[in-house]
Amino acid sequence: MNDRRPDHNSLAIALEGSPVTIFFQGADGRFAWFENHQSVWARTDQVGLCDDDVFNGASASAFARAKEDASRTGQPVTLELQTLASVAADGKDCFLKVTVRPAYDETGRQSGFLCSSVDITEEKIREQTLKNLMMEVAHRSKNMLAMVLSLASQTARSSRSVDGFVRTFTGRVQSLAKSQDAVTDSDWRGARFRELVKLQVIDVVPLGASRIEVTGDDPTFSPTAAVHIGLALHELVTDALINGALLDADGTIHIACDIVRQTGATPVAEIRWKEEDGRDHAFDDDMAKGFSRTVLKRVVPSAVNGDAELDVDQNAVSYRLAVNHTEFR
Repeated sequence: MNDRRPDHNSLAIALEGSPVTIFFQGADGRFAWFENHQSVWARTDQVGLCDDDVFNGASASAFARAKEDASRTGQPVTLELQTLASVAADGKDCFLKVTVRPAYDETGRQSGFLCSSVDITEEKIREQTLKNLMMEVAHRSKNMLAMVLSLASQTARSSRSVDGFVRTFTGRVQSLAKSQDAVTDSDWRGARFRELVKLQVIDVVPLGASRIEVTGDDPTFSPTAAVHIGLALHELVTDALINGALLDADGTIHIACDIVRQTGATPVAEIRWKEEDGRDHAFDDDMAKGFSRTVLKRVVPSAVNGDAELDVDQNAVSYRLAVNHTEFR
């Protein structure tokens, strides 16, 4: 193997359509030639440059060690390198899988290194994306587990019986699961308001489409906001079915979401829940002063960086939740 460049036409034909780039670096540490015009990093104006001109600091050091190992053993060495963004044709980071081989002249003296490289940039990007997603999943899983544990503890404190605890806690966990499914289906971007209403309210109410009126805007809420708004809707509809406007066939509920823009202030998403029925109801203690009230007035508003108002009387339940602009789009 020697440092003389192979016949240009033959090599160009051999590499046509190939992801492989061939390059040679002389004993003086300077790149002598590159071959593969399709390569995003092997530009002709890099001839004469050294390792530090082409690779980032860590990769330049790794390449130097690989050349030392190849020279000592006479065997090829393969490693991954990252070029400087400035040397890539598209001006972006470029990752390479490079195999380094010692090259010798006619006298048997080492004259440099003949190298082959494959662009693995897309593979590295996918790998990093997957790593980021896994970290995000782990983070969200921990948050969800913490939330479930908190719900279990608080539900147990306000339950009068084991059966009551199981029923209430199961409903709340199922609510979290519905909202989380919506978030996952959107590739973790969040969930739209009307989708949350459908999952948490309309789908669980007999003849729901005719008894539930939904008006206003339909913003997409962040994953965290979506889960908590879903939980608020679950608490409200559960009480409406057991004690409120949905206790009989005549009761209806009006749900609205409006993006409120005030001069000199950031917009908020204002969610309103209003039950209409006209009958008197004996609302249970959980909605009036138990954990449901805590969820609606403290837990959910805190999670969406907003505020809430809950009005419970013998005629109806009304609820207003303001969601900070950072939690929707």
